[in-house]
Amino acid sequence: MKDTSASHFRRAVAGVASIVLAGALATACTSTSASNGAGGKVADQQTLNRFYAGDYLPVPTSGPRAVPGKKVWMISCGQAFQQCALGSEAFEEAGKKIGWNVTVVDSKANPSTANDLIKQGVAAGVDGIAVYAFDCPTIKGGLLAARQAGIPTVNFSGLDCDYGKFGGQPLFTRTLHDRGGDSFENYAAEYQQARADVLLAYAGKKAKILDLQETSLTNSAVKTEKFTARIKQKCPGCEIVPVKWSYSQVPAAATQIWKSAIQKHPEATVLANDVDDIIPLGLQSAIRQSGRTDLKVIGAEGSGASMQAIRDGSETAALAILPGYVWQMWGLADTLNRVFAGSKDFPDEGGGWTLVDKQHMPAPGKSISVPDFKAGLMKIWVG
Repeated sequence: MKDTSASHFRRAVAGVASIVLAGALATACTSTSASNGAGGKVADQQTLNRFYAGDYLPVPTSGPRAVPGKKVWMISCGQAFQQCALGSEAFEEAGKKIGWNVTVVDSKANPSTANDLIKQGVAAGVDGIAVYAFDCPTIKGGLLAARQAGIPTVNFSGLDCDYGKFGGQPLFTRTLHDRGGDSFENYAAEYQQARADVLLAYAGKKAKILDLQETSLTNSAVKTEKFTARIKQKCPGCEIVPVKWSYSQVPAAATQIWKSAIQKHPEATVLANDVDDIIPLGLQSAIRQSGRTDLKVIGAEGSGASMQAIRDGSETAALAILPGYVWQMWGLADTLNRVFAGSKDFPDEGGGWTLVDKQHMPAPGKSISVPDFKAGLMKIWVG
């Protein structure tokens, strides 16, 4: 599945794909009588408490010292979009700490532009290229040019060409190893499993779930597959009602799809959404216009729009990460530094998420609290 539409891609990058959880979690079908303060009882307070506390893996404790003096380009997934801009800024910050000359170049959320920018970086004689949120097939020409020139490329949030549905050979030098493996498929699976566990903790073992499923992107298909598999594994008594939509339908047509699904299924107890971008682009309106005030809405990522929706009561909870995937961007810089140093060791770069709801969230304008990953990586790079 290949997407070359900037209008489709630009919204997907902000909801990227996507994110993770390791280890066995407490069964989400256990029944308790605790209250979540957001529309009634919850099914599994123990699981919620675990995620309220934050679920994080640490950064590596060892690795090569900083390899300074490198000229590096960061291919941003689109500087007009908050997740892309914040992530690119974080990579640039980390690169400067290592001692690199980092240039952020703007793909404007267009894979063709990103492909051309990689080729321009090769022509400019850069030492390394970081890519944010582009699948390998959409930028294959650029990656091949970089490989031929001996210029390493590192990737976060894109699927390499050896992903099963692409059927090719890997072209990125390295993909960030984070919370599940060195393929974004693993990373997305871990996060979607965590989302499913959170949803079941709120909804219980007989939940009827309206699952908003975006259909135009490979990343979306991967996320849907992993989420639904976890629900079926953990709660065979639950029912999933697919609500299919595509980015090209946002906002008007998609809003009607979402609203109609909610109204058609008054017996549904919970709605699942993993794309924060669509909250202000029709989803919030669809929920309000449906007249349902008892529907639990479990989101993802915890963007500003998601936080506000939780505060005003149109979303129940979200499994929040740092805006812009800042932790992952520092890990991506560490990955490239290891490539420059000739290291054979590419450990898990850590990271994770925190469950946010109306009673458990940062103050307006503040971000969720996370372990000091920057200090950990700086200790490796400079001591």
